Amino acid sequence: MGIPRFFKVKEPNRFDYKPLYWDPEREEREERVRRIKAELGQEISFSKTSSAITRGSFRQYSSKSRRKAGRESNIRLIVIAAALMLLAYILFYR
Repeated sequence: MGIPRFFKVKEPNRFDYKPLYWDPEREEREERVRRIKAELGQEISFSKTSSAITRGSFRQYSSKSRRKAGRESNIRLIVIAAALMLLAYILFYR
């Protein structure tokens, strides 16, 4: 006979993690074959398993697009501030 409890105690989560297999030699081999075919002018077929991640590929934004994103952010901030001021005016002065 157990002690009655008011709260149910949660059990720990169970995860079904299956690690992915990565073969760096195979990736290098496929890259070499792709480069050789490109040099010979043969048709290049990209497989779905190949990745196009290279050094520097995560640099998405250039300085121009960063400036544009900053400008859009500033405009959005001004519009929100104006809307809040209008709402405050309507609530307090009417």
